[in-house]
Amino acid sequence: MNLNEIDLCGYGRFSAENKAGFIIDTPNLPTPWDFIYQNRSMLLRVDQHGVAYAQSFPPSDIVMFMRDRFQRSSVWSTWFRSPDFDAGPFTNFFRPAPGIADPTAAPKKYEVTFTPGRAIYEIEHEGLRVTTEVFLPEAGPTVCQAVSITNLRRRTLKLSAMPVLRHACQWADMAAWDKPEWYLRTAFFKDQRVGAGFSVHVTSPVCDITRRRAAAFWSDLEGLTAAEVSYDAFIGNGTFENPESVARGGLELGVADARKWGEYTDRNQMFSFPPVCALQYDLALAPGRTRTLRQVFAWLPMPPGGLLPDVKTARRAAVFLKAKACQDAVRRSAMRYENLMKVRQVKTPDPALNRYTNEWMPVQLDWVCSLDRGWPTKMRGGRDAANDFTAMAPLDPAFTRALILTELSCQRVDGWVPRHFSAKGHSGPERDVRQACDAGAWVLEMVYEYLCHTKDFDLLKEVIPWLDQPADRKDTVLEHLIRAVQFFINDANLGEHGLVKLWEGEWLDTVNRAGMRGRGEGVMVTAQVIMSLVQMQVLIRHLADGKSMPASRAQELLDLYERKRVAFTDSMRKHAWNSEGYFNGFFNDDGHWLFSPKDPDGQRRVYGAASWWAIIAGVAAPDMVDSCLKEMDFLKCDMGYRLNWPPFVYGPVPNVGRMASGDSPAGRSEHANPYNQGSHGFLGRALAVAGKGDLLREVLTCLLPYDQKQHPVGQVRTAPYALVNVWQNVPRFRNRALMTFLTGSTAYAIRMVYDWMCGIRPTLDGLIVDPCIPSDFPEVEASVRHMGKIVVVRIRNPDRRETGVRTMSVNGVAVKRVEVDPFSRRRVFVADDALFSRRKNQVEVLL
Repeated sequence: MNLNEIDLCGYGRFSAENKAGFIIDTPNLPTPWDFIYQNRSMLLRVDQHGVAYAQSFPPSDIVMFMRDRFQRSSVWSTWFRSPDFDAGPFTNFFRPAPGIADPTAAPKKYEVTFTPGRAIYEIEHEGLRVTTEVFLPEAGPTVCQAVSITNLRRRTLKLSAMPVLRHACQWADMAAWDKPEWYLRTAFFKDQRVGAGFSVHVTSPVCDITRRRAAAFWSDLEGLTAAEVSYDAFIGNGTFENPESVARGGLELGVADARKWGEYTDRNQMFSFPPVCALQYDLALAPGRTRTLRQVFAWLPMPPGGLLPDVKTARRAAVFLKAKACQDAVRRSAMRYENLMKVRQVKTPDPALNRYTNEWMPVQLDWVCSLDRGWPTKMRGGRDAANDFTAMAPLDPAFTRALILTELSCQRVDGWVPRHFSAKGHSGPERDVRQACDAGAWVLEMVYEYLCHTKDFDLLKEVIPWLDQPADRKDTVLEHLIRAVQFFINDANLGEHGLVKLWEGEWLDTVNRAGMRGRGEGVMVTAQVIMSLVQMQVLIRHLADGKSMPASRAQELLDLYERKRVAFTDSMRKHAWNSEGYFNGFFNDDGHWLFSPKDPDGQRRVYGAASWWAIIAGVAAPDMVDSCLKEMDFLKCDMGYRLNWPPFVYGPVPNVGRMASGDSPAGRSEHANPYNQGSHGFLGRALAVAGKGDLLREVLTCLLPYDQKQHPVGQVRTAPYALVNVWQNVPRFRNRALMTFLTGSTAYAIRMVYDWMCGIRPTLDGLIVDPCIPSDFPEVEASVRHMGKIVVVRIRNPDRRETGVRTMSVNGVAVKRVEVDPFSRRRVFVADDALFSRRKNQVEVLL
């Protein structure tokens, strides 16, 4: 079955025509179904209700507009009012429509089409067809909206069209006692050459000229009759969803109240109190005629001194008041995503999986890397960004490279990487210095994978600062990586069992108090470090062989890292491996093992991620692997595989964290639920190492959102195209999904297909193809980029195996080089980079 053939209960359908496109057929969805647009300079969130949120230069800059927390209506919409309407005013998104008492009422026609290039809303109501197009240009912090109104009646219709934007323009770190309107001056202006609109000037609550901002809201001048800049005057005795000014049929300011750009009077401006950008057009539409109102809201480059930019600067954004400029911008934006989708393509016997992987995964990964985990925080997650950009490396190497340099410039000189770091890097003041221990391990994997995909060894020579040192104290990226390893092998950061100390936690955030006193140890983070030690040894040998590192220094590090790898592996097997044949999760400050056969509350408890990472890192010997995987049955539920089980519901357990204190109740987030990155991402990666292709496919189905047998939309309530953080089990909402897009499972989903199912893994000097596919897949084909060339990998499976490569060739030349994978212990073929000499290369793999 293909994606567009899936029955979604009448809510909508995957588009058959548009890549990564979805069509919503009703306004009555169970929750807001988000879709994201971003161009690096602007991030915009929309849903079936219209425009929801915009932030410039994500994730570090200013919010341009945003809904209130429980608001459902668009913050930027166009009201329509006419004495000929039967049910009163309504907006271009149909709702709000205050004259319609039934909250489930729908217009005669309702269709919303999301594609990566634009969102299109089409409604037919009260004899009007209203088509709204929302998009971002390919560059710059600009949001565009075009509203086309067509008269479907048999006689001329007189109506008022009132575009209104409730802009926020506020810093995310504003103090609780501050109000954004105290630092916001909005003024109504007109420019005979271009159009009419509002200037927006934002000053700084902390007297920092560099944090001043300016924006322009542009609209058509033709037909403009009135305006409003005061939010209070716009809503009157009503609300934003039912404003008095719309009900009474007019805005207070006349066109004569507008002044030139940058000119202020008592009438045309608003500061200290909340503003709006509202305009009124009084139209007479003949039968069949269409009028299009175009609006643009754009952040402007600031001049020295932080003053309002001049009108010439403001006019640049007004180019999108012209139809051709809009068409060209949408085309270029769509092409950018088309090119992103072309970088990697897969073809399996499962057409739904193919389409979701080829279209939706790269698009959502692009969103996630801009979103990070917040709206907005001005910070990136130390582990989160590293996780996401590890998957981004083959899709957008330049984006990944910039992130690596930013994150490592926020590393402490002892090697520790913060839980969160400033999106502006070393110069940014924002950081989270809680002593979570694990971010450095995620960074080490990211840099290693980036180097394998790009061969950009010049990155290692880049010189960057340290978080806790003066800006002029700089070292190479390679030295930063060596320090990151040193942090984990330093005796001060190792516990009594020889495992890595937790301090304030590792990946599982709800176990946040197990190591606060300095005794607690983490099993998963120790396994991550073991994997990093192996990868660093490979990197150092490569550098030494290429004369990029002195042989003596290289040998010193190789010997050290191998000793530590062996010691960590022995410690995990000796102390964390328990009598029931799986790995304990944590050792806490009280001297108790957690997620063990007998926890302090007497329960037998399993934390899947500890065992899955023991398999991933090669810690688990073959008999241990089989024993660990038996715990899948213990963790299985109807929505997939729980991260941990059973929940902490038998009384508080001290020195665990909010999971066991009652502060994060069972059924919420990662507490005894299928938590996608860990439950299915880590498990899927472990299954690939173990060579279990049939189980890998099942687990991938549990992670992905579209399968209606696994994740029926009536239960999960989120969009079937949206990767989510977790499938929850909370009162009245059993199996409801939580948080679309804000999840590490996006990166793991795309890696699960290419890196672990197809087994396509670049090395520092070659390419490995080590598939782990379902036994009923007779053939799999994937197109990827390697060494700047197109590589088409065809995996043939005539004997219905899951793994084990018999032969491999590149462009008809048999690959002779064979190695043993340090984690799976499988024999793998390594195709040297020199074999990829053509623009398009063919790799044949026989299982």
